[in-house]
Amino acid sequence: MSANATHSPISHTEVVNKRGTTVRVGQQWADNSPTRDPIRHLTIEAIEETYGHRQAICRITHGTDRTTGEQVPIDRVARIDVDRLHPVRTGYRQVAKETDLS
Repeated sequence: MSANATHSPISHTEVVNKRGTTVRVGQQWADNSPTRDPIRHLTIEAIEETYGHRQAICRITHGTDRTTGEQVPIDRVARIDVDRLHPVRTGYRQVAKETDLS
């Protein structure tokens, strides 16, 4: 393979991370960090795998101010390792179950 070759990512709609949490496109999650302010809320738009490394491509839809509880507008895209999407102190928590589209 040449030095300039690129590797196209593999797209997934659902993966299971190393902690057994199923991560799907369309799920809504929130940042669980005790120090991050505002608390980011995000929607998974895609899941990509490159060289065995899986990342969720997430649209951060808004934040919640820890002091006032008010929503703060945020609109950006972030890549998050799917193994970080699990309910612990420094990870993320799922805030809404996705609806069945069938």
